[in-house]
Amino acid sequence: MSTRSLSEILRPELARLTAYQVEDRPHRVKLDANESPYPLPAPVQAAVQEALGRVPANRYPDPAGRALKRQLAAMVGVPPEQILLGNGSDELIQMILMAVARPGAAVLVPVPTFSMYAVTGQALGLTCVEVPPGDGFTLDRDAFLRRLAEARPVVTFIASPNNPTGNCYDPDVIRAALAAAPGLVVLDEAYADFSGKTFLPELPAHLHLLILRTLSKVGLAGLRVGYLVADEAVLAELEKVRLPCNLNALSQAAATAVLKHRDLLRQQVRQIVAERERVAAALRTLRGLTVFPSEANFLLVRTARPAREVFRGLLDRGILVRDFDDARYLRDCLRITVGTPEENDALLAALRGILG
Repeated sequence: MSTRSLSEILRPELARLTAYQVEDRPHRVKLDANESPYPLPAPVQAAVQEALGRVPANRYPDPAGRALKRQLAAMVGVPPEQILLGNGSDELIQMILMAVARPGAAVLVPVPTFSMYAVTGQALGLTCVEVPPGDGFTLDRDAFLRRLAEARPVVTFIASPNNPTGNCYDPDVIRAALAAAPGLVVLDEAYADFSGKTFLPELPAHLHLLILRTLSKVGLAGLRVGYLVADEAVLAELEKVRLPCNLNALSQAAATAVLKHRDLLRQQVRQIVAERERVAAALRTLRGLTVFPSEANFLLVRTARPAREVFRGLLDRGILVRDFDDARYLRDCLRITVGTPEENDALLAALRGILG
């Protein structure tokens, strides 16, 4: 019996991909992953502990996540039937792309943006077509519509606010894309809590619009709870590629308990937004930094000196941010998550020492 090499067995698309890995770097201030810097408020923690104590770990979770869907539906103002749960947004992105993947099909992605759209699409054999950014990381209407017409994508991903740039796109450009798109349009609103802007009210007018959300940015990153809001007919098709019991019972119970106290989470969001504005203003006073406008829970900055030097200088002082210097269109850029006031003050002091 002959032995075949891995390259002969595995899909050729994998040869062009690299595994997602995060290097373990010692730090005292963590501002690299766009997480909430705040623990859950004490009343919410107590509610979570009580809910988890009632979970029968010997039983499978509710496959439909009905209790959690009811809470999410009340929060965003849609029927529970218009919500699909995922093990984080990443799984929902994978489900969407699995549903549309076919030989020769294309995915359209404005760049720079969240990497998993292209990574997952390429892993499934789809062609990823990019739309270069306009000035200030805006979405160039003419270039976008031209790429839509040329590529005829089965799905178009638009993140607004965008990660890692932080800006929201012009809603009229998004509407033009919705009118012109030949396939699905996925509007990733992972950071919408920090912008107050959403396309949810426009969902009934667009069968092909899917709105992607997550609880990771508002304090529940460890639970891995994402959700998709779309027309029931679209979700019925996506259900066919959803793994059974894809969201575990502990995450369902904890998230359901937390959402009953969502006003307390909103208070934390308001604190983060206020800190974002304070930190942005302080960063703009520093020599050698360009601070891009942000409506998310992070700030993108461009450094006059090599960003890698500034990144290492911060790390030497125990402060971890995200280095995007190697990414296309993001030369000499760092992404800084908004932390607590104390963490942000430590960041500012460190940058003053590095930049002089």
